[in-house]
Amino acid sequence: MISPHEPARMNRDTFVAVDPRWYAPNLGGVVLTGVLAALTRRRFLRWLFWGAVALHVSEAAYSYKAAQDAGFTQSAPKWSLQTLAVGFPSLIALRTAREDSARAASAAELGPQR
Repeated sequence: MISPHEPARMNRDTFVAVDPRWYAPNLGGVVLTGVLAALTRRRFLRWLFWGAVALHVSEAAYSYKAAQDAGFTQSAPKWSLQTLAVGFPSLIALRTAREDSARAASAAELGPQR
């Protein structure tokens, strides 16, 4: 139970959706590359597609762990799925949310400024 004298804290289980415009170039680009690789059977496009898939899966796994470590336990799956789809923009949003959460927790520990 939280004491009424305890300072207000930021919700530690945070999720920040990225701008929807990131989905078209990032997720759409991976899908389009996969379709072109399948249709043309070009080796370079296959390598590019599988490299992008591996990168996005790795980023998604990292974002899940980073969200868990930041205390975003309920929203960790959302962070992971968003990162799987859009990649680095989600990682940037997660880093910002982690920093904001840490800053809010630090300010709450210091108490009200006089």
